[in-house]
Amino acid sequence: MGKVRGGEIRRGDRVHLKIDEKRRRAIALNHTATHLLHSALRQVLGDHVKQSGSLVADDRLRFDYTHFSQTTRKERERIEELVNEKIRSNQRVDIFEMNLEDAVDTGAIALFGEKYGEKVRVVTISDYSKELCGGTHTGATGDIGLFRILYEGGVAAGVRRIEAVTGHMAYKEMKKEEERLIEIQELLKARPSEEPLKVKKLLDKVKEYERKKERDDKRKINSIVRTLTDGIKLSEGVRVINGINVFTKRMDNFDMRSLRSFVDSAKVKLKSMVVVVGSVTDDKKVSLAAGVTNDLTERLSAGEIIKEIASIVDGSGGGRADMAQAGGRNPSKLDEALKKVDEVVKKFSSKS
Repeated sequence: MGKVRGGEIRRGDRVHLKIDEKRRRAIALNHTATHLLHSALRQVLGDHVKQSGSLVADDRLRFDYTHFSQTTRKERERIEELVNEKIRSNQRVDIFEMNLEDAVDTGAIALFGEKYGEKVRVVTISDYSKELCGGTHTGATGDIGLFRILYEGGVAAGVRRIEAVTGHMAYKEMKKEEERLIEIQELLKARPSEEPLKVKKLLDKVKEYERKKERDDKRKINSIVRTLTDGIKLSEGVRVINGINVFTKRMDNFDMRSLRSFVDSAKVKLKSMVVVVGSVTDDKKVSLAAGVTNDLTERLSAGEIIKEIASIVDGSGGGRADMAQAGGRNPSKLDEALKKVDEVVKKFSSKS
């Protein structure tokens, strides 16, 4: 199929056809690799594997296949290994034309739903692969050079997808991975093969820091809660709205779990209260938590309160009548959101 970009063409005109050899060769590598991949999938996963779609481009290949579960890392490694074994063995790629019935009788794989003519083209790679195919291929598997799987995942119920590269593109991908590894080595100040141990030590330090922060947060929360009593004075931050005690507090650098813990502790201590706390973390994200003691849940809902104020910080949230939480993206509005609590409590409690 061609497209006339200028002038016109008439029946009988002579034309010169020019093929982009570099692009065609790259496509041929990916196409032959697709046949090897199909056979490797059937060998590793089972004969139930059938081609469900494919794309053969000059820079990559994509292969959809039927399979009932996610492949394991070992299975993917084995599939990649088998394809590269066939590439290194430099098997000859033979192409024959024969009758469709004869081709199928010899064991050639035909695509379900594909329409074939009486004469078909059979692409054979030693005794490893035999498929009906009209595409361009290499003369031998060794021309492919290298095969690398980039991605494997599900695309529909019972259908998986593999994306891969071959030849120069596979080499480029390998070099990218090498550059990333070198960058990791430099960041960790690690010699080759030391990276896993260094990363494990770093993760252990992070976990220990998180545990320490959690312990510190609990101590701070307990300290704040200890200052609260059932009869807190208005000067200590509690307001009375329509006969309901309301307490709000900004507690920066506390995570959501700590905020919820504070709300739970405050509810136990204060007996009858609406508690709303907010925090801005180091990554400039907003967290909000609200609690309503059980004696007030018929008049007020923590979920409704949190929804009303979360929009102020460009966030959203929800929850139960006694406990709710929200996140937001606008830390500059946190104080405004907390001030809004009195108005929200007044609005909802007036309806009851």
